[in-house]
Amino acid sequence: MTLAELPGLSCPYCGRTVGADTPWAIQAATLWGWCGVKLTEGDRVDGLLLLSPTEEPGQARLACLWVGPGSTGVGHGRHLVQAAAAGLAQQKGRAILARGSRQTVRCDAPPRDFLRAVGFTRSLDERLWHLDLDRTVADHNGVRGAFERFLQSLRPVPPNPAGGAISGRANRG
Repeated sequence: MTLAELPGLSCPYCGRTVGADTPWAIQAATLWGWCGVKLTEGDRVDGLLLLSPTEEPGQARLACLWVGPGSTGVGHGRHLVQAAAAGLAQQKGRAILARGSRQTVRCDAPPRDFLRAVGFTRSLDERLWHLDLDRTVADHNGVRGAFERFLQSLRPVPPNPAGGAISGRANRG
C-alpha cells in the first residue's frame, strides 16, 4: 500500500480516511517504501491495514485496520496482519503495537479478542498490545508469499481466447 493508493479509501464503519499528506503515512512510506497492506477483490478494497512508525526503531504502530462488511469472519484480518508483519520483518522490524478495544470497535483500535487470536499479547500498558515479529514471523518470505498467493486467488482468472489451444500450439486439422 503506497501513499498514492490512500485517497478515496475510508473505513466502512466509521468513515475515517487517511490522506496521502498525513505525516505518519509519509514517514512510513519514506522509511519502508509502503505504509500498509490492502485486500482487494477486483477493483474493490475489502480490507486495509496501515502502520505508522514509532519513535522506537524497529517498531510500528497499527494505525488503521478494517475488513469490509460481508468479508469478515473468514480470515481476511489475519491475512492482513500476517502480510504487514512479513513486510515489516523484511525491513528488520521487531514488533507491531496496537491499541485494543473491549467494547467499541474502531479501525484504530481492533477488538482485543481479535488481536489475541492473531498473536498479539498484552503489554505492560493494558491498552497496548504487542506482536513480537521475532517470535511470530519465522519464515518472512513464506508468510508474505502465502499472502500474495491468497490475494492472487481472489483476482478473476482471464478466460482462454476463443479458438485458442490450451497447450499454446495451434490446432491443425
